[in-house]
Amino acid sequence: MIKKTVMAVGAYDNGNVKDALKIAKNFTIGLTRDEHKQIVRGYECMVHADFYKQIGKNPEKEIAAAVTVFLNRIYLPHVQRREDAIYA
Repeated sequence: MIKKTVMAVGAYDNGNVKDALKIAKNFTIGLTRDEHKQIVRGYECMVHADFYKQIGKNPEKEIAAAVTVFLNRIYLPHVQRREDAIYA
């Protein structure tokens, strides 16, 4: 069985940021409430950009912030653990 973290990291590695955020938006363990909300908002801005523009949000900024959270809290720790396992 493939873990969702592996699926999200694989999607990001393949250049599919939307799918990576779609998977990661369901993650709660290891994320603060604000980080979780940012990932959800970033994905929602990808899917419903016009709505978020109407309510005064900047979709590009929200998506960039979500990707930053994804990279720092999900992607990089996963890659580091994978490398540590290889060299152990």
